[in-house]
Amino acid sequence: MSEQLLDGAARDRIRSDTETTLFVEAGAGSGKTHALVDRVTTLVLRDGVPLRTIAAVTFTEKAGAELRDRLRVEFERARKGDARELADAALDDLDSASIGTLHAFAQQILLAHPIEAGLPPLIDVLDEVGSSVAFEERWAELQQQLLDDDSIAEPLLLAMAVGVELKHLRSLARLFGNDWDLIAERVLVDPPELVAMPDLTGLVAAAAQIGGVVESCLDPEDRLLPKLVQIRELGLMLDAATDQESQLAILQTLRGLKVGRIGRKENWPDVA
Repeated sequence: MSEQLLDGAARDRIRSDTETTLFVEAGAGSGKTHALVDRVTTLVLRDGVPLRTIAAVTFTEKAGAELRDRLRVEFERARKGDARELADAALDDLDSASIGTLHAFAQQILLAHPIEAGLPPLIDVLDEVGSSVAFEERWAELQQQLLDDDSIAEPLLLAMAVGVELKHLRSLARLFGNDWDLIAERVLVDPPELVAMPDLTGLVAAAAQIGGVVESCLDPEDRLLPKLVQIRELGLMLDAATDQESQLAILQTLRGLKVGRIGRKENWPDVA
C-alpha cells in the first residue's frame, strides 16, 4: 500500500531502517502512529529487540493507549506466523512497556532509580486537575509567606501602589513553577536592587503651572477645565505625600490621565 503513495519510500524506510536515527515530520492524520507501530514491530519481530527495552513516547495518554492497542493487535497477528516466540515475549512485556507520555516515561525512570535522583522511593505524576490543586495549595502558602515577610513588605506595597495585584503574582508563581529548573540560572543570577524614587519637585512644579491657568478660563463649561483641575489637585496631593507608596499611587493616576484635543481656544487666553 505504501508503494502507491508519493511518500511510500519514506514510509518504508521508517519501518525497515531501524539502524538509523530518523526525524519524521508529518501532518495530522497522515499516519504517524501507523508508521511508529510498523517500526516497533520491525524492531521486535525482525531485529529481536525486546519490547521492554524500547521507549515509545507520545504527547497524550490517549495516543499512548492507542499505540499500545495497535501493537497488541500486530503481535497477536504475528503469533500465527514464524515469529510466535518473539510475539509472545512482546505480549508479555506490553503492559509494562515504556509506551505513553513523556511524564509517564520520566516517572518510570525515576521509580527505577529514585536514590540516584535524590527522590523518595514512591512518587506520583499528577494529572492536570491534581497539578492545579497542588499549585493552589502551594500558592496559598506562598501568599501567606509574602504577606508575613517584613523584608518584602515595602516592595510589595510599592508594587500594589502601581497596580500590581495578588493575581499577577499568582500568574508569575505559576510560570516560575512551570520552569523551576531555569530560575537559578536565569532569574536569580543578579537579583535587582530596589528602584529609587526620582525627585518629584519638577513634576509638582509642572502640575502647579498647568493648574495655574484654571482661573483664567472664560467658560466654566469648557471640557478642558476639569482636566486641568484634576492635574492641579494631583500635583497638590503629590506635593503633600510623605511616603513612596502614596507617591506611586498618585503617579499611577497621573499616568492614566488622558487629556486629548478638547476645549475651545476662545475660552482660554493662552493655552497650548
